[in-house]
Amino acid sequence: MSEPALSLAFFDGERDLHGTIRAGVAILFEHDRSRALSESPELEPDGESWRATCGEALELTFTPFAPAVDLGGTSAQVCEVKGQAEGAGIDCLGTVSQTITPPAWSELDAVRTISAVFDREHAVLAAARRPRGALGHGQELVVAHLLGPDGSVAVEDARVSTVYDGEGRQRTAGLELWLPGEDFPRRVSGRVRAGLSLTLEGLNVHAAVFGWRMEGRDGLGAYEVTVRDDPGEAA
Repeated sequence: MSEPALSLAFFDGERDLHGTIRAGVAILFEHDRSRALSESPELEPDGESWRATCGEALELTFTPFAPAVDLGGTSAQVCEVKGQAEGAGIDCLGTVSQTITPPAWSELDAVRTISAVFDREHAVLAAARRPRGALGHGQELVVAHLLGPDGSVAVEDARVSTVYDGEGRQRTAGLELWLPGEDFPRRVSGRVRAGLSLTLEGLNVHAAVFGWRMEGRDGLGAYEVTVRDDPGEAA
């Protein structure tokens, strides 16, 4: 059995410096600029934490403090992130995701993952998989969890709406989260702060950092859209 694929992200609102890191590539977002680092990152466990390094550009430790949630084949946790990025000290929040069951791309057209981290007690983690040939978002399988002071709650019905530019890159987004026993959805809205598109192993990946707002709280997180690298494919 292969090791789970690891994906790390950090969101430093004070410096407006953020990043996503996985095997083979690390991306930094600074203000409205973004770039992939020239060196491949190294990811390794460090006790209950994870350590990510990339030459002299990155040296970060990700320590989960919230229970993992299941996003349909992927386990995700909110974590504390400390270290340095591009010489700047980092002390912020982020996420750690481990994909245990890789997406079956022969059966899918797109996968979308969303994190919205507001503080140590409030966050939203979501993932959507669109079956091959689906006509729209209504046929996606969406799994989401709302993290609050009393722990995480599995969302009963999650809906994700997104506005894209002409090249399929996510610009704005909204989430409706219907929780068990509630008559009205919780709503989350977001707008891109910086993004970068690249091709990895036959897939087009549109990675972006979003600013999010929910119930009077402002937060940060990642919104990533991965689509099959087929001509004419749209997210």
